[in-house]
Amino acid sequence: MSGKEFGIDRREFVRHSVGVGAGALALGHLPEEATRPRSQSAGLPIIITSHSNDTARDAMRQGWGILYGGGTALDAVERGANVIEVDPNDSGVGYGGLPNENGDIQLDASIMDGRTYNAGAVASIENIKTPSSVARLVMERTDHVILVGPAALDFARSFGFK
Repeated sequence: MSGKEFGIDRREFVRHSVGVGAGALALGHLPEEATRPRSQSAGLPIIITSHSNDTARDAMRQGWGILYGGGTALDAVERGANVIEVDPNDSGVGYGGLPNENGDIQLDASIMDGRTYNAGAVASIENIKTPSSVARLVMERTDHVILVGPAALDFARSFGFK
């Protein structure tokens, strides 16, 4: 999806969002209702992607499928990231990632649960196709926020990642 199907493209969305945020800052404060926690969702979920290729569309479809099936936003984000990570034609992340200066493909990923603000991350992990899933396990199964290099790989292997 290019974004125009929704009547606004990504650049317009960001420009308008920055304008709204700057306006709120210029006022010196946000209205009370904007800072009050909400007990339920304010509206429909939204999924934004920075790409408009087939892989990005597939990632969005996977995410929507999880959300419409009753899954969590965290599940949808992880699954969408996995779609991109396993694409050998995407040189930005995952399996198709570009090698570092030593010729090694080292990947980084992070994830955060917006409900709890818990986070997990891995950095410089090698030989794992879905580092975002490992990052989620760091968040859910350890007291750490980040594991790096061999420690991240050992952790991933302990959960069956290949």
